[in-house]
Amino acid sequence: MEDKNKDNETILFQWKTCVEMADSVSRRRDVMNNIFMTANLAMVAAVSATWGPKSICILLAGIVLCVIWLGLISNYKQLNKAKFDVIGRLENQLPTKPLTDEWKLLRADNKYSDGTTLEKSLPQLFLILYFISLFFILFAILSIKQ
Repeated sequence: MEDKNKDNETILFQWKTCVEMADSVSRRRDVMNNIFMTANLAMVAAVSATWGPKSICILLAGIVLCVIWLGLISNYKQLNKAKFDVIGRLENQLPTKPLTDEWKLLRADNKYSDGTTLEKSLPQLFLILYFISLFFILFAILSIKQ
């Protein structure tokens, strides 16, 4: 019986450690999103201030930044998925499964939206804005030359 309690304590410690690590990844992800959001808002402001041919480089840099941002969001999603899979396996050895139960409740709720889907909408909106702006600037340049 004592060995069983010791095993449960070890598993519970590992579970707590994994949950803390998952929380740490989520915090880093939030910081990353804030940095990219700030950088993109600065680029939009710069394009607004320099509207014209000078803005093309800023818009291209914004497009590259958004592609990198989307890639990092996907990487963080994969990392979190792996962490929660490990947490789920550990919970199978515990008397209760709080995170597994929470995910089941969220998935059953039709009002719940996957955070990554919502998160990706920001860089996608910036991409649309950059491409539209690029189109209008290039159209204006070509119209002037004719």
